Amino acid sequence: MAALRYFFSLLMVPISFVTAGFSLIAYMAGQTNPNESIFITFIGLATPVVLIINLLILVYWIIRKKWWVIIPIVAILLNSGYITSIFQMTLSSSELPDGKLPLRIASYNVGKFKSWEHLETQYYISEFLKNNETNIICFQEYRENTKINADTLSHLLNCPHHAITYLPGSTTLGTGIFSKYPILRFGKIPLDSQTNDAMWVDIQTGETTTRIISCHLQTTNFSRKRKLLDDPALQNADIQQVEDVVTDISQELALNFKIRATQAQIVRQVIDTTRIPTIVCGDFNDTPSSYTYQHIKGNLKDSFKTRGNGYAYTFRGIHHLLRIDFILYSKEFKCTDYYSPEKEWSDHNPVISEFYLK
Repeated sequence: MAALRYFFSLLMVPISFVTAGFSLIAYMAGQTNPNESIFITFIGLATPVVLIINLLILVYWIIRKKWWVIIPIVAILLNSGYITSIFQMTLSSSELPDGKLPLRIASYNVGKFKSWEHLETQYYISEFLKNNETNIICFQEYRENTKINADTLSHLLNCPHHAITYLPGSTTLGTGIFSKYPILRFGKIPLDSQTNDAMWVDIQTGETTTRIISCHLQTTNFSRKRKLLDDPALQNADIQQVEDVVTDISQELALNFKIRATQAQIVRQVIDTTRIPTIVCGDFNDTPSSYTYQHIKGNLKDSFKTRGNGYAYTFRGIHHLLRIDFILYSKEFKCTDYYSPEKEWSDHNPVISEFYLK
């Protein structure tokens, strides 16, 4: 038995180094364009798994009281930025100072206002957002219908100003921003996509003009891919059929990673050429470990990392593992609140943050 324990201990040393190597690759994913290395991108997607394995190795070396414990510690610390992007403990409170104009912003992929539970989700969503005193609302996968158009929704939201950009070939589907403050101008950010889009608006906030950018980047279709893997037909399929399905999914994921990387560069160009206080929000369809998130974020701050509490996810599928909706902000703002409750009206959670200009 002693010999077996000794052999296992020896085996754990190279396993520790290999796992730490994957941690390094996962760390590099945020700085590596998927068009340059899709392998690094996929390892970045697996960051939670890599961290869990490192944690188990850490526990093992602590129990064995060996100095090899430093390897998983370094590996975990290397990805501490990812950990703090999905889990936060904010102990101090932050309130809006007297005399400061509140910017309470909601970003919400509403899934075309289609819900299995409710036929007219616009009414439920409007009441929720009004109760949370939001004054700037960014909808992704926004859709109008014969009963409710942009003017009607403005009335429901108590936001008299709105700007809509539509997808190519559509007059009802796109991205919408609604505001209690005057919208001075707006524009579409060309993503060269038939299904995803982005836009910006300049809003008069007191004596200052603020730019709001709302994005809905290349869709990954997590739910559809999960259904393919859960298809009962695969249970009785031969190995080749299973491999074909996995290969198709991997190739589509890789393509979408590359498309989002290009879209992220386009959005970042708009941010870099903006000379006024800026807030960027939306459904990035990528996690905090990704190149897409890191490239758009750049020198911006993440409202969850500033004022969030507990574990954060924004996509309701895939066992609540994915945080892919964000609100980022420039240095001119102070963030006082972050809130992202689970609601049944979409497959995404709404994300709400409050700011004021310093």
